[in-house]
Amino acid sequence: MMPPDTAHHVEAQPGALIQTRADRHLAAGQWLLSAAEDTQRARKEWADDGIALLRCGTLFTAVRLAAGLVYAAADSDGLRDVDAYLRQALLSGPVFADTRWGLYYALVPEGTDRLPPWSYRSEDAQCLGPNAYLGVPDPTHTDPGIGFSYWCVPPHAPETLCSPDEVAQLLKDGRCRLTAAEANTGA
Repeated sequence: MMPPDTAHHVEAQPGALIQTRADRHLAAGQWLLSAAEDTQRARKEWADDGIALLRCGTLFTAVRLAAGLVYAAADSDGLRDVDAYLRQALLSGPVFADTRWGLYYALVPEGTDRLPPWSYRSEDAQCLGPNAYLGVPDPTHTDPGIGFSYWCVPPHAPETLCSPDEVAQLLKDGRCRLTAAEANTGA
């Protein structure tokens, strides 16, 4: 008998459900597509362009964050370092980046936009609620070197979102570091 290949072999107990990464991406993708006005069109947009237009405020709300703020919070502007920071700071909640415009989007529960501190808009962060549309990358796009938008922390299950409190802490940390950096350069 050949030894099991640990990279591909999974021992399952009888009746256990085994879900691969591809299965999780598919399930999360199906869930995200339910935020599209036209699911078939959105699926085609993902296939053709890698980005589909989805409506915020139904399944999720998105917090748009300026890249400079995220880099300050992560204490790095290296994309993989920032991705690792986001995974840890936001407890593996889904986040994607738009590298063309220097923006990050953390997906949070629907209704977050109506709660303080999210009900106001700032220069470095904005909560996108009902009637806001967002170009969301295909959940399989996780490489920052391909295209302009990728998942830093891909959705790993339907309805799994970032905690608004954790996103608020990231904002606080980033703003504190930016303020400290400005004070140091002004001294």
